[in-house]
Amino acid sequence: MAALVGAVERPHEAIDLDDKDIALLRELTRDSRQSQRSLARAVNMSAPAVAERLARFERTGVIKRYAVQIDWDRLGYDVVVYMPITLESGHDLEPTLDAFRTIPELEELTVVTGQYDLLARFRLSDQRHLRELLLDRVWQIPNILRVETILGLGNLVTEDFAERMFGAAGAVADPGAAAPDPDA
Repeated sequence: MAALVGAVERPHEAIDLDDKDIALLRELTRDSRQSQRSLARAVNMSAPAVAERLARFERTGVIKRYAVQIDWDRLGYDVVVYMPITLESGHDLEPTLDAFRTIPELEELTVVTGQYDLLARFRLSDQRHLRELLLDRVWQIPNILRVETILGLGNLVTEDFAERMFGAAGAVADPGAAAPDPDA
């Protein structure tokens, strides 16, 4: 497990955000293709002020990229498979990680705690595709001791994730704070 330390992305220091920053990020999560002028109207700021904040977000890594969200189900890749993976200890893991990087269907590979070392998420077309992935690629990867497969049956739609994280009051949720009492 210690060998995986160099492979994982390191956390970054949190950036302080004011109410205007949060409003701007909310708008961007709603539609990242908006013009700066449209964003400025939505958050009641000038277009140059919005441009300055966007540049700061990009420079500090708050905004990593602007992206298109593809509905893979509509393209025939409607099978989501999670694979908890246990690795052999004491081996060079770079060939293992390099092999995973070559698999096009790999959506995410996460280093985890507990009885497994990695959790992989794949996007596949059908059972035959899963069988080929396991037999021809995953089980051929060096240093893998054990693989399990878990088929996803569907996703809970959470399009309001950013709204929930930013909180209804406009502040970024404090990660150390207790959840609000709904009966309060």
